[in-house]
Amino acid sequence: MIYADIKKSIMGNEFSSDTPLTEVSLCNKYGYSRTPVREALQRLQNEGFINFIKGKGFFLSQIGLDDVLQIYEMREALEGMAARLCAMRVTDSIVEELDGYLKKGTACFKEGNSAQAMEHDMMFHRCILSASQNERIEKTVNSLIELSSQIVLKADTNITRQSLDDHHKLLQAIRNSDSDLAESLMREHISNAKKYHFNKYYLGYQ
Repeated sequence: MIYADIKKSIMGNEFSSDTPLTEVSLCNKYGYSRTPVREALQRLQNEGFINFIKGKGFFLSQIGLDDVLQIYEMREALEGMAARLCAMRVTDSIVEELDGYLKKGTACFKEGNSAQAMEHDMMFHRCILSASQNERIEKTVNSLIELSSQIVLKADTNITRQSLDDHHKLLQAIRNSDSDLAESLMREHISNAKKYHFNKYYLGYQ
């Protein structure tokens, strides 16, 4: 529970990058004893959310350009395989769930709510990960998404529109159990997102 609470606070930008995350301060904030707080900090460090600086303590990890590119490279490979496995193991209920997320995301986008559309976008991805029936891939990718979400998953009209178009094609491939095409489309989808965010947030191109 304390791990989830601290992680939620990190994702919600409740901690500044220069504020040390000490056991005492976290115990006071959440009302837990030092042992579970210490274990939670170790787990968050192992997952890359925080770093330990000798003599200073734990601090939020600073995600740089190299980190973002490596995360996208891993996502491209792993989510491509997840899409392949999803298409191989697809059921009517999975197609229905994916279609539901896509329709909700499209409706939010048409209403001008790109942020909400992006939430349904991520649920679409998480559904594919779950439907792959590979818990290691699912756990790893979800951790990567969470690690990079504060930087690369910003609501954006252009990338949201393109993502919805990509998801329509991907859903059709999964519905048809075309595993080769599903993997190819997912890899292309992630690769295009990587290029877009790199150009916009690091090179300043729109």
